[in-house]
Amino acid sequence: MMKEKILIVDDEEGIRKVLRISLEDRGYHVLTAENATDALQTFSHEQPGIVLTDIKMPGMDGIELLRRLKQANPDTEVVVITGHGDMDLAIKSLKYEATDFITKPIDDADLDRALQKAHERILLRAQLRQYTESLEDLLKQKSESLAARTPDAVQQNLFEALPGYVTVHDTDFQITSANRRFREDFDFDPGKGGVCYDLVRGRTAPCENCPVARTFADGKSHESELTYNTRSGKACHLFAWTTPLREKTGKVGGAMLMATDISPILDMRDHLSSLGLMIGSVSHSIKGLLTGLDGGVYVLDKGFAKDDSNQIGEGLDMVKLMVGRIKNMVLDVLYYAKERELETSPCKVVDFVEETVAIIRPRIENPPIELNCDVSSDLANVTFAIDPDQLRSALVNVLENAVDACRDNPQASEPRILFRAHLVDDDVVFDIQDNGIGMSEETQAKIFTLFFSSKSTQGTGIGLFITRKIIHQHGGEITVTSQPGHGAHFQIRIPLRQPS
Repeated sequence: MMKEKILIVDDEEGIRKVLRISLEDRGYHVLTAENATDALQTFSHEQPGIVLTDIKMPGMDGIELLRRLKQANPDTEVVVITGHGDMDLAIKSLKYEATDFITKPIDDADLDRALQKAHERILLRAQLRQYTESLEDLLKQKSESLAARTPDAVQQNLFEALPGYVTVHDTDFQITSANRRFREDFDFDPGKGGVCYDLVRGRTAPCENCPVARTFADGKSHESELTYNTRSGKACHLFAWTTPLREKTGKVGGAMLMATDISPILDMRDHLSSLGLMIGSVSHSIKGLLTGLDGGVYVLDKGFAKDDSNQIGEGLDMVKLMVGRIKNMVLDVLYYAKERELETSPCKVVDFVEETVAIIRPRIENPPIELNCDVSSDLANVTFAIDPDQLRSALVNVLENAVDACRDNPQASEPRILFRAHLVDDDVVFDIQDNGIGMSEETQAKIFTLFFSSKSTQGTGIGLFITRKIIHQHGGEITVTSQPGHGAHFQIRIPLRQPS
């Protein structure tokens, strides 16, 4: 029995050696390359089904290698190896359809999990291929057995009833026939016709790695994963399989393409991949928080041993701070892991602001930060429809970030935060300004991105992502303007009435 091939790409010889031994023990035929250029050459000759690559290498990096491997063979399963500080690159690799990522130092359990995911994807494609082949055989059998009777009607009914999308293409890529589901979802008019790449992709030339083009080139069946946009704007990720249609002379005069929508499967995969990223990021952050908690408990114990009230107070403040951060992190994880619907109710703006400020005030007492709260008179009796718990948590998150920014700015001799609410047209506008450390343009562009954090080990990169998600659920918007060393200004707009 031939062993399955796997290619290891890493510029560190030690890592290649350790992984080679580990994977050979698992029964793989292992190939290695010390850089992306060598990897592409080895891949071209050996065609391994799985590639395990470092994400940071001299010359061509792992992201570019991933992109080129997917161009050469979209079915290749690529697992990237990242460091703890490379979460942005890990997310980027998933956008380029990497199978999974594992972090250094490589844990055997993480490696097994990633390889298991790769094998599940390979098996899924094989099952879809078998399903499509069976469908093709069924079509041929039904057509042959029923051709003696009303052939045109029977074959047309069978063609219309096939699941998924079925199209027939001529050598100019014109769609000469399509089943009912394709006509409805892509607004295809058989009388007008049209080339497939223009109709479903808006292109002026055939797509790269087009399975129909490959069928015309070699007269064989081909498969591929394609992304189409329906007339409603919905993106469909399809597994497609082509069959050559031969003329009496044996020449390929057309190609039938059958495609099955696998978007729900990929959505589930992407969500699980995001959860995996989140768990990795949160685990790293919790480790830092627990270290801080241990420090607080140590100071607290020493204070009790010496009967030193000042040291006891210092230790207690440290414990409270770390427990609060852990609590917020757990709430963020729970919110992200489970989609929540809004439970809106009428709420007075003045009461909402007062309750929000009451939550943040304990955070600004030691060391003290000035908090100015200003609610304009035009909101005195205004009520808006919100989910108060969720929206309050979103604003508290922004205010807590302002508190941290003020504490991190040594140049702010008098740290202060302005929390203002006023009415603009039919929106309640909340302005949160601080004179904290500020942000660069690059940080501002990423601040609402999942898993991005400017707080090093103190942040998970989940809070502001969820904050924007809550505000968008309310039909609102959040924007930020800032300069390094000159504080930040967050503006949140919430409509008075929720859109139906």
